[in-house]
Amino acid sequence: MVKRAVKCALVAAAAATMLVGSTGFATAAAGPQTMNIVYGPIVTLPVSPGNGYAGDAAAQAKCPAGQVLTGGGAEVKAGNSYVQRYNLAASRPVGQETWWAYATNSDPNNPGTLQAFAVCAKVTKVDLDVVHTP
Repeated sequence: MVKRAVKCALVAAAAATMLVGSTGFATAAAGPQTMNIVYGPIVTLPVSPGNGYAGDAAAQAKCPAGQVLTGGGAEVKAGNSYVQRYNLAASRPVGQETWWAYATNSDPNNPGTLQAFAVCAKVTKVDLDVVHTP
């Protein structure tokens, strides 16, 4: 069930990436971006050192100043072996600006990669006088 949930989350993230693209959502009349996806650096997921231990790595993506985190995710890419040896173990927000991911690799011969991404939104003026009394 967890693998299915992770797969669904990755499919949703991929769909969002296709819809948003690398330029982000724009306001009417091609104004400034209000949402964008920030990709963190690609991190090497090292091979298993043996003795029942997996290689592991962490990655993160951080929203730029003036933007807040609204979501995120991560992608694990297998090396030249069985994909089931590479596992995304955690993918979660850390604070209001960073998405963090952790993965493991039980393959003794082939490293993989891990990359986190953050979905960020520009903070705009907040109208504190939204609720009016009768």
